[in-house]
Amino acid sequence: MKDTILKLHKNRLFTLLVWLIIVFIAIISAPNITNTLQSYSQPSFSASSQPAKANHLRQQWGYQLGNTTSVNVVYENAKGKISDAQQTKIDTAINKLKQHKSYYSIKKIVTPSTNVAGKNQMLSKDGSTQMVTLDIDAKGNTLRVLTNELLSQVKVSGLNSYVTSPEIIRDVNNQKNSQVTQLVLVALFIVSLLIVGIYFRSVFAALISFITLFSAFVTSYSGSLNLSKIFHLPFSQYVPLEIGIATLIVGTIWNIYIYRKFRSILALQREGMYATKQTIADLRFPITIVGGALAIIFFACGFVNYDQIQALWTLGVGYLVLMLATITLNAVFMAALGESLFWPSNAPLSSMKSHFWSRATDFSLWQPIASFLVVLYITLPFIYFYHSSLTFSPMTNLTQTNQAVKGAHLLQAHFSEGKPTPITIYLKNDKPLDNEKYLQHIDALTNKLQHTQGVSAVYSLTQPGGMPIEKYYVSNQLQSIGLNAKEATGQLSQASSGIQASNSNLNLSSLKQQVKDMSTLVKKSNQIISDSRNLAAQVSQAGANSGISVRRNASRKVRAYQSKINQLNQSLQAVSSGLSQLSAEGQVIQTYGQNSYNNLQNYSQQINQVQKQLKKVSGQVHSSTDQLNGIYDYLSGLQQSGAANIYYITKAQLADTDFLQTMLNYTSANKKITTLQVVMKDAPSSQSNTKQVNRLENQINLQLRGTPLSHAKVAITGEPVTQSINQSKLGHHFASLLAIVIIGVLLAVFIVSRAILQPLYWTIAFIMSAITGFQLTYMTMQFVANVTQFDWQVPLIAVSALTAIAAWQIIALGLSFRYTELSLLDWIRPTMASYGKIVRYILLVVVALAIALTFGASYALIEIALIVIYTVCVYYFVLPLIVSSLGKLSVTLPSKKNMLKNK
Repeated sequence: MKDTILKLHKNRLFTLLVWLIIVFIAIISAPNITNTLQSYSQPSFSASSQPAKANHLRQQWGYQLGNTTSVNVVYENAKGKISDAQQTKIDTAINKLKQHKSYYSIKKIVTPSTNVAGKNQMLSKDGSTQMVTLDIDAKGNTLRVLTNELLSQVKVSGLNSYVTSPEIIRDVNNQKNSQVTQLVLVALFIVSLLIVGIYFRSVFAALISFITLFSAFVTSYSGSLNLSKIFHLPFSQYVPLEIGIATLIVGTIWNIYIYRKFRSILALQREGMYATKQTIADLRFPITIVGGALAIIFFACGFVNYDQIQALWTLGVGYLVLMLATITLNAVFMAALGESLFWPSNAPLSSMKSHFWSRATDFSLWQPIASFLVVLYITLPFIYFYHSSLTFSPMTNLTQTNQAVKGAHLLQAHFSEGKPTPITIYLKNDKPLDNEKYLQHIDALTNKLQHTQGVSAVYSLTQPGGMPIEKYYVSNQLQSIGLNAKEATGQLSQASSGIQASNSNLNLSSLKQQVKDMSTLVKKSNQIISDSRNLAAQVSQAGANSGISVRRNASRKVRAYQSKINQLNQSLQAVSSGLSQLSAEGQVIQTYGQNSYNNLQNYSQQINQVQKQLKKVSGQVHSSTDQLNGIYDYLSGLQQSGAANIYYITKAQLADTDFLQTMLNYTSANKKITTLQVVMKDAPSSQSNTKQVNRLENQINLQLRGTPLSHAKVAITGEPVTQSINQSKLGHHFASLLAIVIIGVLLAVFIVSRAILQPLYWTIAFIMSAITGFQLTYMTMQFVANVTQFDWQVPLIAVSALTAIAAWQIIALGLSFRYTELSLLDWIRPTMASYGKIVRYILLVVVALAIALTFGASYALIEIALIVIYTVCVYYFVLPLIVSSLGKLSVTLPSKKNMLKNK
């Protein structure tokens, strides 16, 4: 048993078994590339970033909206304004959605009918386009699945319907990236297979190379993904592509080196085991040095405070796995197959001489300064005029055929360029915002943002339609008060006229004459009463006297006058009784007259007082009228001033149905959080995003300073903010990436070559070549495809690919410099002659693989391919000139100085 194990170990079967297990585990544990990229389609931010703070406030919103995503359903009538019949169809479709809200994970639906005050933000001015906003919670379903389901549900006959949002567009972009990534990876593997097969004219060599590289790729991809999930390490949607590019470029070059060395040893020693050992022994050190240096460089990227650069740690894993795979897996098959590895062609490879490098070396050693000037002439203009412009929009690589992109462009056409990508401002107060104290300052902030440069519209709690609601402003209330004052002035004028009329009707002289007449009447009535009393007394006296006289002359006149006296007596009694009644009535008349006189006298005095009071009131009315006219003029002036534009809502208006609906749309469940939606005039652009976001932040801070909302928590989010953060971080940390890469390569080549000056020249030459390659690519894309901006991922992927190429070429040259026993000038010519052949192979491999990147029909990958091709071509041209010219100058210039000193 022991002998069997030793035999297996000797034949490297244990290595093959281990790799089979590793690859099997990697395949079954690694998810589909499409699912992986979809998981990382949305950008991630640190907890201190604005989008993360906004998301935290969103989770406190309530109404089950904490984890939702807002999407827009867009309807368009291409023939004109949406008709009433079409509107009915839209309402019917939306009502069906409401009935199946749980099925589609819809938590909230906002339509123009449920957002009456904010109707303007949902309807275009020409009436041909309408928006409906849905808040959906994907839960178990993906955004992609829900989008497709909603799209089929909201369709209306006669109208174009779309479902779009920045998240959907980013997911669509990610979906295309996953398709392109898979296509490009297949193309890269095929091209690598063809390169090795054509180069060695061998089927087995190509097949073994494919197995080695595929095992390295699968293991790297699966291992890095699982490490990312376990330890919560950064992971980018471009990681699979970056691992594939690194594995296939460097791995193909290494395999060609290994197989060439193996064939050269087999020409001397046909025993496969020995040749394998010798090959691995000779190439283990350079492969380990280059692989280890690259692994350290990209592991160091994990310390950069930007997740897209931190994700390059996965390349460190990739290079370690690739290093192990090329050394161990190739050895297994090389030892087992021997010369059969190169079947069907066993003819030795013919060496191709690099005539250009030989001639360039001769020229540079003859005229080193002229050679150096040629290098500057080729590269310096591109370096001097270099400028880079990146786009951070996910729509860059998307075509107009996608429905989400169509919907976004439709909103841009009918509203404003920034309509599909608004900026949302979250504002959280420690107390409810449903009172005039806070609403006034929210409105002031809204007005301030509306007048900010680049802003098209702002929708908020106080202005849900992007326009002030007049009834909630002081100007409207001043107008009402002014009208009331004007009405009161008119009424006072009428009252003043009535008072004057009443005063004229109160004729006091006539009343006094009546009092005099009444006084005369009273006196006459008193005289009548006095006379009647005297007459009554006389009648009574006469009656009494007549009785006595009759009794005295009874004898003489009794019979003759008896009857007449009786009659007279009766008449006198009647007269006396009438006079008594007349006296009583005269008394009554006297009393009434006296009372009338007194009453008239009092009434005359009261009328006199009333007349005086009316004169006084009339004066007061005139004074009040003048004051009200002044107040009306003041209110009219105040209404025209800026002070009247202050938001002031009454308690009755707070309970108004329209305002309550607006509160529901713009405030959280506890009324402490509100949002302001800012729509920009232009679409997000790398040239204005950062300035615009900073401008908004400054305006918010300045407007809230010193107000009751000065201590409120504020956070902003949205596509422009996301792009601004990526742009800012890339601008700050890309220099760190370059520093890590350059310092890492320099340290590695310094250590390997045991020299400083010459490796520094070689590295600078590659940097100059890379800058030239970037600028040439920019010019090419602008001329051919009218593309003026690179995708923001292009520099990261290009730098990762160029770093691998630079490390291998420069470190390989450093190793040659280390092991030579010749002087620098003697070392240059033979090294350039032999190394030129190697660089030519590298150039062919890199160019072929770079061309494979273009199979994805993606501008980003085409740009990367051109950058790599231009860079390696320029470096191939300038490297012999730099090595020879600066090598000679570094020797001859110090010698001349010494000769001058000796003289």
